Amino acid sequence: MSAQHLDGAILLTGDSITALRYALRVAIAARHRNGYPVPAELAGLAAAVAEPGRTDTEPKRAQHTSEELIDIQEAANMLGCSHRQARRLAPHLDGRLHAGRWLIPRAAVTEHLKGRAAA
Repeated sequence: MSAQHLDGAILLTGDSITALRYALRVAIAARHRNGYPVPAELAGLAAAVAEPGRTDTEPKRAQHTSEELIDIQEAANMLGCSHRQARRLAPHLDGRLHAGRWLIPRAAVTEHLKGRAAA
């Protein structure tokens, strides 16, 4: 590994870049798995060290403009499913964990219902 400390910067080469790419992929995957958003700084760093012509980051999910958030209980009632199934769907509906509770935008649940009815 090669890393040089410069004035206010670090120069990485060779295996150090590969190790950094790996660490960033692990951190981003963990945030997705746990329902947390990926900070712009982290996504930007991952894009900056990606191999030329390739990106290691996932595309950003659409953000809903509705600020009204509902909990798993209400989402399950709206979707007509169990609490467990609603928790499984939460990350796909732009839900996020807050203090150990899933909060989901009401608009995302409504859109999911409309899409399910159209199919």
